[in-house]
Amino acid sequence: MSPRGDWRDLLSVQTAPFNARWLDVVQKNSENAIEAIRSGLPNIRAYPWQQDATNIAALFGLEAETHCFNEQPHEWLNPLEPQITKGFVHFLNSGSPERQRSRCLSFVKAALACSPRSLPISGQWQPLSVCAVAEEKRIDILVELTDGKSRFGVVIEAKFDHHLTQGQMEIAEKHVLDQNERAWDSSRSAFLVIAPDINQIETRLLRKAPNWRPVSWWAFLIRLEREIEGTHDCADYRRLRRSVWSKAY
Repeated sequence: MSPRGDWRDLLSVQTAPFNARWLDVVQKNSENAIEAIRSGLPNIRAYPWQQDATNIAALFGLEAETHCFNEQPHEWLNPLEPQITKGFVHFLNSGSPERQRSRCLSFVKAALACSPRSLPISGQWQPLSVCAVAEEKRIDILVELTDGKSRFGVVIEAKFDHHLTQGQMEIAEKHVLDQNERAWDSSRSAFLVIAPDINQIETRLLRKAPNWRPVSWWAFLIRLEREIEGTHDCADYRRLRRSVWSKAY
């Protein structure tokens, strides 16, 4: 054989014996597969709907009496993004100081759970003071907690139809982390862009803001429902959350 080889050298190679029986095996298996497909769904094990319904209820937390799905959305209204974000801030600031702390705490807990880089809050911890504002430095929702030593919280850019703009996230982040402004503890804070579909969020801009995380309204609202304490909820607040579900999906 030449150093580089020549196809004619293969003439001396003996091929493995071929047995036509294997064609029959392939043909038979093909016929069996076609027959199985034609037999349809009756041959596929079906689980009782009650079991599937239980799994869905567990996923959404529907067993809670205070779940927003128990309320009807504002079907006659198609709220704009600022109306939704100001609606959340309105309810976070409503009621007694105890109710405000509870609602803000649940909101921040939900956001931290959606941000893998953030430290979670212990279950029994209660903030000394809270603050919830909309449209501060063009930030859609800003919720701040204070423990007496430091301040931290969540910054949310809420999206439904509009896109992110250049430098928007960097300005918001600088506002809360700057020592001359709110001076948040970044390790205990979350920076979220929430949209119906995270695949529609501009990845080019997200790459320039590594502290930020894209989150779907689906993921955030499910977590928020789990965190809200029922005694500090109300029908109007539930209806707002239900309307956000309706607008997003």
